[in-house]
Amino acid sequence: MFRFVLFLLVFCYGCFEYEETILFRKLSSGTVEISYTVPLKKDSNESLVKFLPTSKEEILTSVKKKSNNNLQVRDFTFRELEKSETTDMYFKRKGKVSYKLDFEDPTHLEGVLIGTFTIKTKPRSLSVKRDFPNLTDNAILDSSAGEKKIISETSRLLREGKIQFKVLFPKDSECSSNRGFIGLGNLIYQIPLQDTLENPESKSWEYKIRFF
Repeated sequence: MFRFVLFLLVFCYGCFEYEETILFRKLSSGTVEISYTVPLKKDSNESLVKFLPTSKEEILTSVKKKSNNNLQVRDFTFRELEKSETTDMYFKRKGKVSYKLDFEDPTHLEGVLIGTFTIKTKPRSLSVKRDFPNLTDNAILDSSAGEKKIISETSRLLREGKIQFKVLFPKDSECSSNRGFIGLGNLIYQIPLQDTLENPESKSWEYKIRFF
């Protein structure tokens, strides 16, 4: 709960600070490309957001927490943003991270991606459900006074913040989704962060892909 609050605080100052693209080459394999910007500690390149690390070793450790996954991390990059690239008055130092995860079994993405990712596969199709916490749920009642203050500030600051998700698949496939825009071989969904705080209907995203 509190972890997601901190996540929102980090990303409320830019439009696409977190971007995730899943490429389904076929039913059972593909690649996830992830990129994000995080604030850095004053005297090191370590991320101030524990679950969004800036080192490849930390990412590998996080990915391998599920003992049954065989995800491989590749094309990892990290760089500190130049002062001219950020106007954030709260975080003076920021780092940009990007990497890819190759998978041979899409169920191995469960527990790895942000929010909750669940997938069901059939011989010629797959169904994905993503859930994102809503901070107006009952969980907020268990927050400390300090956490409630952070949540209140986050609600006030979130105006233009979004997270962008892309799903790519063979162009001869068929896709249906309860949210986002479906194009030829792609699905794009942008989450306005304010909605995750205020609109309980915005926290679930489901899509299905049929392969021919």
